[in-house]
Amino acid sequence: MTMITSYQDVSPTKKTMAFEVPVEAVAKETEKAVRELSRSIQLPGFRPGKAPLDIIKKRFGRELQKDVVEHLIEHAIIDGLKEKSLHPIGQPKVSQVSVEEGKPLTFQLEVEIRPEVHPKDYRGLKVPAENATVTDEEIERALSDLRDRQASYDPIEDRPVADGDFVLVDISGTFPSGDGKDFEHKKVLVEVGAEQTMPEITANLRNAEPGMHVTFQKTFPESEGNPEFSGKTVLYTVALHAIKSRVLPELDDEFARTVLTPREGEAPEGANLEMLKNRLRESIGREKEKAVRRNKERALLDGLLALNDVDAPETMIEAQLDSTLKEYARMMSREGVDLEKANVNWQELREQARPGAIRKVKEYLLLDAIGDLEKLEATETEVDAELKGQAAMIGAKWTELKASYKKADRLGEVFEEIRLRKVVDFLMAEAITPPQP
Repeated sequence: MTMITSYQDVSPTKKTMAFEVPVEAVAKETEKAVRELSRSIQLPGFRPGKAPLDIIKKRFGRELQKDVVEHLIEHAIIDGLKEKSLHPIGQPKVSQVSVEEGKPLTFQLEVEIRPEVHPKDYRGLKVPAENATVTDEEIERALSDLRDRQASYDPIEDRPVADGDFVLVDISGTFPSGDGKDFEHKKVLVEVGAEQTMPEITANLRNAEPGMHVTFQKTFPESEGNPEFSGKTVLYTVALHAIKSRVLPELDDEFARTVLTPREGEAPEGANLEMLKNRLRESIGREKEKAVRRNKERALLDGLLALNDVDAPETMIEAQLDSTLKEYARMMSREGVDLEKANVNWQELREQARPGAIRKVKEYLLLDAIGDLEKLEATETEVDAELKGQAAMIGAKWTELKASYKKADRLGEVFEEIRLRKVVDFLMAEAITPPQP
């Protein structure tokens, strides 16, 4: 009978065990394996199933021993986990396997388990009081941004460049020291004298006329945020094609109708400036409510983690890191980045993402435990509603989407996501907003 010769609580999430399988058990399993093999093979000079067992042992000893050891270790692990009432996450790690003729089979096992989580003080967590009311100033800023996007550009032909003008230019750069990659940007619209415009460009284009080329050299400081230019010297050439003035549309009902008209279709009935302002107020209000909710959730989870120390199993951390980096890769692909050519240091990104992954695992363990305590579950109706919303966004049938989740064995993820949202909603309802000083 297999024995656990030592057991150690390394941490709340990691356990190690040493196993010993008696010589008799190893011999018995070996004989069994030899007999099973003898019935299925044919050796030259012997009828099927009649080859002597010692010849089979001699010829297939190494393969037989491997199969026997794997079988015994597998069953020893099952029995050992059952004896210690352990439910590992991830794959248990087997090490220090020792098997010798006439000696017991011994090995070490390391397993990770979910820690026992007993949340406390999760009712009455403090969240900030924030106002989602939309101000008139925010509406005015939104209207100003819309006017900027609807601006037209009229040519200026009777004078040279002055501050406030927009110039159409080609900008190219070379690195005299050969420490950078040369570049060229065609037909770029630049506002002369603007805060976001490189001062050297403004200085060299001021009083210039279309058709002129200007060159200048710039040495970037080591503190430059873009590593492609940090500490490097660039020789710039700027070709001036045209001078333009920006013309903003009048802020009137006609402007509002233009903004409110969808790409395909007509402006809504009664479209005017007041309707546009109301639409902006609703849109900005929704975004502010989302931001307020995010801030409150963050404060709520900060408080929950501060009051409850939870161990995050390394297996769960690694799984979260895998998920985070896969999502990052998908985002880069959607933006047209060739991942094979992009010089991405995935290991560095992984280390940078580790603190966030640890936090997410701890949050999940706490929210999951609170869900158990409060008996919060997702219903089939809620899952169907969630899938209908997802299907509407991608233009698919929700029944087909649900079937695809089932086929990929991912429907449980939807149930879990909704369940965790319900836990957060519960905590938000129980939270306290301190009075403003």
